[in-house]
Amino acid sequence: MQKITKLIDIEAPCQDVFDTVVDIDRRMQLSPLWGLSQLLDVSPNYPQTGSSYRVRVLTDMPFGLSYGTLNATQGAISGLIQMLSLKSTQADTSHSKELISDDAKEIIATSDQEPEFEMPARQEYFVTEHELLHKFSYYLDEDCKTIITWRFQSIPLGTRINYEEVFCDENIGGENFIPTVRGVISEWLFNIKRYSELNNGRGRQIIKWFLDRYYLKLRPDQRRVVLMTLYMQAIGLATFMIALIGWGIASLFF
Repeated sequence: MQKITKLIDIEAPCQDVFDTVVDIDRRMQLSPLWGLSQLLDVSPNYPQTGSSYRVRVLTDMPFGLSYGTLNATQGAISGLIQMLSLKSTQADTSHSKELISDDAKEIIATSDQEPEFEMPARQEYFVTEHELLHKFSYYLDEDCKTIITWRFQSIPLGTRINYEEVFCDENIGGENFIPTVRGVISEWLFNIKRYSELNNGRGRQIIKWFLDRYYLKLRPDQRRVVLMTLYMQAIGLATFMIALIGWGIASLFF
């Protein structure tokens, strides 16, 4: 058995973070692998212990090896927040992160050497523990179970998440599989952090409303189009502001 653990601190109340993780739609939408699976149905008693939900896998690529969308969600969400903040304040000149990191590109270059294996077209997950504000655990129902556990701890900063994933050695697809899965988990937790922290401040709440209402429902390719459109508009706005300031300075001397 292989185990991967990851900690992250979030500046948000434990209730907000817990609710985000337990919400299936939101949890999937914030994953770097969003777009590779589709939620089919959820049992009426979810998220109670013993409840379940099913998803349909939309690709035959194994978990962690869908390089095309590896960093797109994190980069798109981070970039969108930055672009919307720029438009609302007309002062922030930060730009979005590159959608595909150097590590991901290196993995893509060596992907031809990775052994392939098929995933089942449908997957069913069962909730094993639901302890409000403290713990949420579920597993993928296969011959060799993949068990995922989220632990939540209230800290002075806000909330600490302790993520743990346990899976069989048979599920490892190659030498790059473990590092890739670690990267996916890190980006997933980072997305949850950025999303949960949007509750701080009225401007951020507006951005979160936009994410919930429209952006998170889009496919990764659609998100990139929206991000690029906002980015170009931000460049236009910055250019206009620079020209306006330049004209104002020039008018003082001529």
